[in-house]
Amino acid sequence: MKRVFLLIFLLFLFGFGGGSACTNLSATKNVVETESVMSKNNNEIKFSEVRRLNKNIPLKEYTILQSFEETLKLYSVMQDERFSRSQPIPTLSENEFLLVLKPTLKTQQYGDIEIEKLEEEKSVLKVYYKEINNEEYLLNKEKNPILILKIEGKVPSGVKLITS
Repeated sequence: MKRVFLLIFLLFLFGFGGGSACTNLSATKNVVETESVMSKNNNEIKFSEVRRLNKNIPLKEYTILQSFEETLKLYSVMQDERFSRSQPIPTLSENEFLLVLKPTLKTQQYGDIEIEKLEEEKSVLKVYYKEINNEEYLLNKEKNPILILKIEGKVPSGVKLITS
C-alpha cells in the first residue's frame, strides 16, 4: 500500500508539471540577464553591467578601459585582500570597451546608482542615472558606489554623467 501511494505521489510530482517548474525558473533567469542590456534606436548603444561594488579607491568620476592590461590594473586595485581569488576579469571583443563609473552621490549618502539610458551625441556618451537606496550600503555605511559597464560601439571622446 505504501509503495502504491509513493508511486502515485511521484507520478503526480514528476508527471504533471514537475519538470515545467524548472523550465520556467531558467526562463526567468534568462529574462533577468537580458534586461541588463539596453539599446537606443538611432545609434543603438548596447551595454551590460559587469560588476557593482562599493570601495573607496582613487578613481575619477568615469574611466574608459580599452585593453586587457588596463582592466587587469583596475581589478588589482579593486581586489579584496580578505580573499585569495579575485573576481573574474572581463575580456573585451572587437568594438567593445569598459566604462567605470564612480559618481559622487548628491541625494543618497549611502546609496547606489542605476543606469537609465545611454545616448551618444557628437561622440560624447551621455550616461543618465539615478541614485537609489541600497540597504547593504546603508548598513555598512558605504558611500563609494562603483559600476562597471561593458559597452558595444566606438570609444567616445568624452563622457557626461547626468543625474535624473
